[in-house]
Amino acid sequence: MTPETLLDFATTAVILGVSVLAVALASGSSRTRASPWLMAYFACLAVDSAEGLVMLGWPVTPRGARWLHVVVVPVAYLYGPILYRYVRSLTAPDGTSLGQRAFAHLVPSGVALAFSLANAVWALDETSAGRFAFLISYHAWVISGLAYLAFAIRHIHRSRPAREQSQADEAALSLAWLRRLVALIAVIWIVMTIGRFPSMVGAHGIALLLDILTAASLYLLAWFGLRERGAMPVERGAPVASVPYARSGLAADQCATVAAELSRLMREESLYADGAFDLDALARRSGWPANYVSQALNQGLGENFFEFVNGFRIAAAERHLADPDDRRTILEIALACGFGSKSTFNAVFKRMTGRTPSEFRRATESLREKPAV
Repeated sequence: MTPETLLDFATTAVILGVSVLAVALASGSSRTRASPWLMAYFACLAVDSAEGLVMLGWPVTPRGARWLHVVVVPVAYLYGPILYRYVRSLTAPDGTSLGQRAFAHLVPSGVALAFSLANAVWALDETSAGRFAFLISYHAWVISGLAYLAFAIRHIHRSRPAREQSQADEAALSLAWLRRLVALIAVIWIVMTIGRFPSMVGAHGIALLLDILTAASLYLLAWFGLRERGAMPVERGAPVASVPYARSGLAADQCATVAAELSRLMREESLYADGAFDLDALARRSGWPANYVSQALNQGLGENFFEFVNGFRIAAAERHLADPDDRRTILEIALACGFGSKSTFNAVFKRMTGRTPSEFRRATESLREKPAV
């Protein structure tokens, strides 16, 4: 091996190692429905990396390469569907179907498998037409995968209103890390495709640099992905709240009473100050099922869970910011009111009041300094 090939082999081995480790960690995690999909993604990546090591490290005949492609090409077509289902499993509440016609997503992989198998048996790529068809099957997975990633980003955006029914943390709701992760994977896939054309990148050592960046990116994906919890927890065994609440056992005229009791609990016990407070926590503290709590807030107050909890948080923050004797920083006030970070506090405060905490504090200070007429 040349030094460049040896280093390429080493970075591919790192990718394989990270992938296998991620599969092992995900298989032992039962926290969310997302873990199996993350495990499946890294399993596919492990297969792809193993094939890359074989191609780099050992002499492979054209016939042997065709049989390797019988495995690795169909696997590549699974990346997009798996990652899309991973996003759906993170953002959909328990009890919500992740979609029907799941087998339809396997059709491209099945077609690639059939062609790759035929190519391995009859060497179709030795003809010009067969070679053209092979190149399409070998690279078209990127187009398919990018389409799935676009669907995933759209789903993240569209699922926010539903997530606000059970979450009050702006950072969790924005899922910025997930959007960046999807964009990062798109870059990786494009990089992987470019790496399959040595004439384009090999002369300048770009392929090696891309391998190193890919290995680092996959490490970050494994780290953050395996630590992430579901974005929409709901009470186990309880039906998922729906907008019409057609099947709810809580009558519409009871919603105002329940909502008033929930407001009293929030106000008197300062439940909003808990940064991890969610719909399940409010349901446990109030004794009402989570779907009843959601219905009471929606129909009794005209608010979702996000607006309900953060209304109390912002009201408390305004009292502290307007108090001339409260010398705490904006971050200290944010944390005391239940926000996880200053950026989250700023985003929610701006959304609910139309100005930032700093602007609110300056405005109250100027009002105090204005001489009485």
